[in-house]
Amino acid sequence: MNYISLDLEWNQAYAQKALAVQKRLACRLRGEVIQIGAVKLDSDLNIIGSYRTTVRPKYFRTIHRHVMRLTGIDQNMIDHGTPLPDAIDRFRRWCGEDFAFLTWGPDDIPMLEDNLRVHRLDGAWLHRTYDLQRIYNAQQTDHTKSQPSLEHAMEHFGIEQNLPAHDALNDAYFTALVARKLDIAAGVASYEESRQDGALASGVVGDADTGGKGFPSPEELLKAPAFAAPVCPLCENLLTPEGDLLHARRQRYARLYRCNEHGKMLLRIHLVRNFDETWRAKYALLPADADTEADYRRRLAAAESFATLHKRRKRHSLRKTADTTHLASPPDASVSFPQEDG
Repeated sequence: MNYISLDLEWNQAYAQKALAVQKRLACRLRGEVIQIGAVKLDSDLNIIGSYRTTVRPKYFRTIHRHVMRLTGIDQNMIDHGTPLPDAIDRFRRWCGEDFAFLTWGPDDIPMLEDNLRVHRLDGAWLHRTYDLQRIYNAQQTDHTKSQPSLEHAMEHFGIEQNLPAHDALNDAYFTALVARKLDIAAGVASYEESRQDGALASGVVGDADTGGKGFPSPEELLKAPAFAAPVCPLCENLLTPEGDLLHARRQRYARLYRCNEHGKMLLRIHLVRNFDETWRAKYALLPADADTEADYRRRLAAAESFATLHKRRKRHSLRKTADTTHLASPPDASVSFPQEDG
């Protein structure tokens, strides 16, 4: 198997233009790819090829001044670029048959998927992708969740930055050099284990950004069958709730369930706004061991205590307001208004 170190540069539109385009397309388009850069490595991480092309955008046709300053790509370059369908066809043929992508950070592949979607192009071939930033963190920074820059990793390994940054091919090349300093085989194996996250089932509900239909409110979304009446993915029997819905910060929810045959499970839900102001939710159903259940019940008890205290304070505040109003306006107080003739 070969590895493809991939980097993209993309154009952005000013806010009103971007919103208008997304509404017209009825799906998400945060930017349009204007440059593809890639370096091919064999199974021993020897560099065996490179690819670069400039892409002509279809919707965000005017180069954003910030993008131009950052990348050096100007209006004339994108005007004479290759349309995305042709560029992708050539790129896929260059990649070959058996390969996996290496990217630095989590942004490039979702951006490419968005672009393929609006052009009605297949994106299934992008599924084998590994974020080298995560592998670097696991092997070099004691599993920190920070997001070190590519330049940071290069400096760590003593790799000289002798080419301009924010050029897709140059950044792909530097990513390849960092990959050669890592234990990629071990990193990929660990990555696959962590990507599964032990979930019995996972998915997205109401993703208008990818052409689905969103929900008008979080309340309506939480009434969807996947959350209101979930079933065990192993036996397809209805799960029995073992506690109330726990609401955490940033529209995150959790609820404990029980399957008579397969034990206790925790449903995790994360609500996010779509581009059209509707709502979608990413969810995962995981096995719940004793520690998971204990943590859920502890957080639920804390949330219930907070809610009770909040209600008491609100009732106290309302009574205090009522008493103040009563003192300010005694029962025999009257207010007269001037009467108009007529």
